[in-house]
Amino acid sequence: MKVLFIGATGLVGSHVVPFLKDEFDLSLAAYTSGTVEGMNVTAVDICDWEAIESFIKNGTSDGEKFDAVVYCATANYRENNHRDPEGRRLYYENCIEVNVRGAYHVFEAAWRAKIPKVVHIGSTTSQMGRPQRETIGAEVINQANDLYAASKIFGEQVGRSYVFPPFGKGESRERETQTMQVLCLRLGQPFTSKEQWARSPHKGTRQAVFVGDIAGAIACALRSEVSYGVYPIISAVNDPWVLPEAYAELGYSPHWKFTEEGLIEISEAATV
Repeated sequence: MKVLFIGATGLVGSHVVPFLKDEFDLSLAAYTSGTVEGMNVTAVDICDWEAIESFIKNGTSDGEKFDAVVYCATANYRENNHRDPEGRRLYYENCIEVNVRGAYHVFEAAWRAKIPKVVHIGSTTSQMGRPQRETIGAEVINQANDLYAASKIFGEQVGRSYVFPPFGKGESRERETQTMQVLCLRLGQPFTSKEQWARSPHKGTRQAVFVGDIAGAIACALRSEVSYGVYPIISAVNDPWVLPEAYAELGYSPHWKFTEEGLIEISEAATV
């Protein structure tokens, strides 16, 4: 499967790509160029419609069409001082630009290129707003706790509109009949290593997720035949906030568990 991975140089992307590269034929893209796991990353601005539309339409370096797109890009949290109201406003403006405008551009460009599947990477903060839930089950809860989370919900809903197009509202017949699969993953608090977990002030979180499990969930989404779904993704913990029925339809199950002693692999099976 030929997969375009957008956001490959980010915190999540750069740690997930190594788990996915042997199973999928990856093409990597991000706002800035570079390399990840010895693979070249092409610079593309998803907020620039002409740039991303052309990039997705052109396909792989060999000119072949992508089979799927993984949208893992997000606004850069670290660029601004969030304790300062103006810094926080600038960050939220960037969320609107990248997570809203950028998401629409990616979905529209993928649809025009007739790519059958997009995997949207979001956050469990999209369901952490009040009233707080003791646990999260199979029901999709849209309760953003800030504008970032709201922008990720927007991306999920934009994706849904390409799965279930608006019939009878002036859309072309092509728009009514050509649909995509869209799978949306809401990631818990990501951890990249045992060492990070050991020194983290968030060791008490009920929604930790190891990057290996994020890769496993992405792989499940790329293989899934589900038309549309929103799934919170965490690793195994002693008192999980997200229950297994929340992601059962995806075919995902955690392969790592966080404990007080550290991070342990709970399955001999390969992650992806």
